[in-house]
Amino acid sequence: MADLYALLKDAVTVGERIRLLMDDQGIGLSELSRRSNVGKGYLWELTQRTEEAAKMKPSAETLYSVATALGVSVGDLLGKTLPPAEDESAWPPGLAEYVRAKRVPKDEAHMLAGIRTRGGTPTKPEQWEQIHYTILMHTGRLRRA
Repeated sequence: MADLYALLKDAVTVGERIRLLMDDQGIGLSELSRRSNVGKGYLWELTQRTEEAAKMKPSAETLYSVATALGVSVGDLLGKTLPPAEDESAWPPGLAEYVRAKRVPKDEAHMLAGIRTRGGTPTKPEQWEQIHYTILMHTGRLRRA
């Protein structure tokens, strides 16, 4: 399988992500239907490039069945695939600058790279510093100077 983040990062709908994964794995609707036990007709509707398909809301059970059949997580189908933590070019704006300036340990930098927030991900080094400080404070890992 191709790099999952790279494969799915531009997909907008669940159906589009399913279609990309099917193409990547070289399987058709019949095979996915067989593996997931989800009706071929429903899968066909879901994977179409139409406004109606984009509005479809598959059940949690359907998402789980399809994700399992494709070897991915439900989060991946919902567009929550995280970039590889080592890939600084995929990090949110301002994070690499903060990590370098403050000499943030690699494991903590990777943790920060995986954060997604409601209302907007931080974009400035100062914002990343506030989030990092808050996490360290609440996890008891804050190093006292």
